[in-house]
Amino acid sequence: MRVENELQNLAPYRRALTPMDREAFDALLNEVRERRTAGGLLPTLNTWQPAVLSMLVGLMSELNRVSARLEALEGRHGDD
Repeated sequence: MRVENELQNLAPYRRALTPMDREAFDALLNEVRERRTAGGLLPTLNTWQPAVLSMLVGLMSELNRVSARLEALEGRHGDD
């Protein structure tokens, strides 16, 4: 609940973003929500520490997924 309250406090910031940036911002917030359980296991009073870690883990997961896809496409192209 505490995390969701913090995320809701970001609404004015979100409204000031461009539509494309808003989409990226929403994706980051969703990473926090998806990893709420893991974040709750950190013994911290700072709500943002686990939130930022969750965002970074989400970004790294996406980067790994894209890298694997690129490698697969490059491998397929190299077989020609």
